[in-house]
Amino acid sequence: MAALWRLVGGSPSRSAPLPMENDEVYPVHMLDGTNTLRGAIVSWTLCFNDVLDSDKLHSSLSRLLEIGDWRKVGGRLRLKDDGDLEIRVPRLFTTDRPAISFSHQSLAMNLNDHPLGKKLPVATEVASIQTGPQEFRAFAAREDAPTTLEDFLYQDVPQLSLHITSFNDATLVGLSWPHTLMDVMGQQALLHSWCLVLAGRELEVPALLGAREDPICAAADAPVEKEEAFKVGEKQLTGLGMLSFGVRFASDLLWNRVVETRTIFLPKKAVAELRRQARVDLAAGDGSGDEPPFLSEGDVLTACVARAVASSLPQPRPVTVLQVLNARFRLSSLVSVSGVYIQNMALAAFTFLSPEVARGPLGPIAMENRRCLTEQSTEGQVLAFLRKLRVMPKPSRDPSMVVCGEPDALLMPFTNWTRAEFFKTADFGPAVVRAGDISKARNNMPGTMVYHHASSMRESRTARNVIVVLGKDHNEGYWLTGMLLPPAWVQIQKQINTLSQ
Repeated sequence: MAALWRLVGGSPSRSAPLPMENDEVYPVHMLDGTNTLRGAIVSWTLCFNDVLDSDKLHSSLSRLLEIGDWRKVGGRLRLKDDGDLEIRVPRLFTTDRPAISFSHQSLAMNLNDHPLGKKLPVATEVASIQTGPQEFRAFAAREDAPTTLEDFLYQDVPQLSLHITSFNDATLVGLSWPHTLMDVMGQQALLHSWCLVLAGRELEVPALLGAREDPICAAADAPVEKEEAFKVGEKQLTGLGMLSFGVRFASDLLWNRVVETRTIFLPKKAVAELRRQARVDLAAGDGSGDEPPFLSEGDVLTACVARAVASSLPQPRPVTVLQVLNARFRLSSLVSVSGVYIQNMALAAFTFLSPEVARGPLGPIAMENRRCLTEQSTEGQVLAFLRKLRVMPKPSRDPSMVVCGEPDALLMPFTNWTRAEFFKTADFGPAVVRAGDISKARNNMPGTMVYHHASSMRESRTARNVIVVLGKDHNEGYWLTGMLLPPAWVQIQKQINTLSQ
């Protein structure tokens, strides 16, 4: 057992609270309980330019977690004897054992008069680089909030924390939870359902599906007429290849210790210009005069950042962009359902860029990203990936253990939250006490947010070359978070300068 505790970062000298006999027990599913997700406690901060009623926000979220299997979200994490996690939920939530941990601080000043609040990123006329989310930990959660898995295992604390900071003209809503609870689309479902309860539309709250039986495992185990081979698995790093990759990654950690986390804002016109550039690149390279192939805004954003990172390296290297695919949208058994899934359903997809392509024009990078995602995101390939995970031993049954590409490639994790449409989903209108921004320049409805960001409650030394696309705001400007080395930020700034001319 001592070895097991060390594996999850715990200590055998501490013990979990005694189990309560009446608690309901829910499982933690295959993609939830991975070692990677056990090590991440997520914080998410939403910024509103209105004064919101904190008690209404608290009571409506608490009420949501009393509805059907939504109760699972209000449970407590525990470690079983076999090393798996489970969630134990009080039969009745009380003040002693609430569904969520709640804290509130009220500051009698405007947001821009606060020494930290005034640094929060804001939309700009031209593309800009601004302060990253790690600077704003004080707004994400209360000071003594859980920051590690063992903080949840050794205390009788809810998985979900709500921390609200009220200003005279704004409200910051902070949520934090262990990543074992849900992925970004789970966040979206939670936020949407919370808003429904707040608006008095409780009957419209969707059912929480898959609380007790894992639909991911069910899909992977279901018989099919013809099983597809996991094609990208042909490039999976194993043996000496994986060893070589690991040694190079460790060397990068040793010699490049400074990672800067910053926020990038790209107004609509800047993204349109990037997309135009990519299409011109493809038209020039093709020479046929035919219409360039479809490229999404996500493809272009991926290409822009990948090129900047590749160009910042002292020596040319291949780049492997690790993209996130969500099985909710790829498996037919999960698409047309009358409810939502609050769990992790994310898998990896890979874009392989040679040193020449990675440092070259925008268009070919974006097109290669589109090609790789198209090939790897079919239902057959997603099922093939899941079947591969199902036969792996439990400690290794983790999508992040499947690394594909060249051994000397730079791995660049890239996740895009645009599909969650958080700026549209968040509607706390019924909790508005008074408007905060009363200027003519205001472009959002009362109770909707103007900015958000997410980060880990505890910084990881291994997190680098990471990009999170947070999505579009009300003016269709894009927000991104980057965890990059200083030379990469120099290249990002150069690209931004060209967009601002």
